[in-house]
This record gives sequence, C-alpha cells and structure tokens, in this order.
Amino acid sequence: MIHPVRVHTIDLGAQSILLDGGQVVRALSRAEVTPYGLHYANDVPDHPHLTHVEAHLIPALDLIVSHFTDRPGSPHPSRFYLDMATVTVEAEAWTIRDLYLDVVVGLDGQPFLHDADEYAAAIAEGYLTPDELSRAVLSAQRVVNGLFAHHNDLEAWLASLDIHLEWWRLSPAATMQR
Repeated sequence: MIHPVRVHTIDLGAQSILLDGGQVVRALSRAEVTPYGLHYANDVPDHPHLTHVEAHLIPALDLIVSHFTDRPGSPHPSRFYLDMATVTVEAEAWTIRDLYLDVVVGLDGQPFLHDADEYAAAIAEGYLTPDELSRAVLSAQRVVNGLFAHHNDLEAWLASLDIHLEWWRLSPAATMQR
C-alpha cells in the first residue's frame, strides 16, 4: 500500500519545515529566496543514513534538487536527488506536494528514474489529480532530456535555463541565516 501524497511546508517566518502536513516539525538551518525559487537546508537527526539535507525548490520546473550529507559509514548512492513536485508560495510559506516520481543522479553522474512503482500505486489509489499526473511525467521527461543534452551534467543543464545552483555544504546544526 502506498502512502498519501507527502505535503511539506517550509515556513520562512517560523524558520521551520512542517513535514507530512505538520506531523513532524524541523528547524531550518538556513534558507534563502533565489531568483528561481528557494534554497534551504536542515538537519535530519532521526534519519538512519543522513545528517543533513540541502535543497533547491524550482517551482517553474516542478522540481526539487537535493544534496544529502551522509552519516559516517552510510554513503548515499547519489550525487543529486531530484523530486518531481508542485511548489506553491503564499507569503513566507512554500508548500511542496511530492508527485512520487524521482530522478536520481548517481555518483557516476548517470541518471535513473526512481519510484516509478510508487507513482503507479499513487495513480491506482487516486492520490494525484490529472494535472499532477501530467506534471510529474513532464517534469521527469524535462529532467532526463536536459541531462541527456548536457552529458548528464545537472548544473550545466540548469545553467542553460539561467538557474545557477550554489551549495552551502553546511555541517549539521549550522546556524539559521536569512
């Protein structure tokens, strides 16, 4: 059985992230509004393999680009993790609806589609609207085609769209800055 759509809200005013509709609240380590969206980071103290997540929300592409900091001895098998998601902004709140499909860029730079099984199960359960079904596929297609056209270089593809990612590579428990 598949989980319902994950909804997360990044509240810049409260300097927090509300996960799964507010069931879990985490403090932001740092957040910055960018010309293309939002760049943020937070600690994940309860995760078995990760200590820290740093991500870029890119609403125009229905995309979240994440980089993970691993716990010692628990390497995450990716360079970048790309979630297909809708992002809406109201005042200082950025709300994310995860559309299940992901593209993972491996340590070798090769992309692969991830969680297609979850996407199919979510469709069967009726968790996604027809618009979201389409947006997820179109976003994943745009990502894969963009990577392919730029020799699997994510940052080169995004730069061709005038989106320039910067990475803070913060240590866990970094001080919040806005």
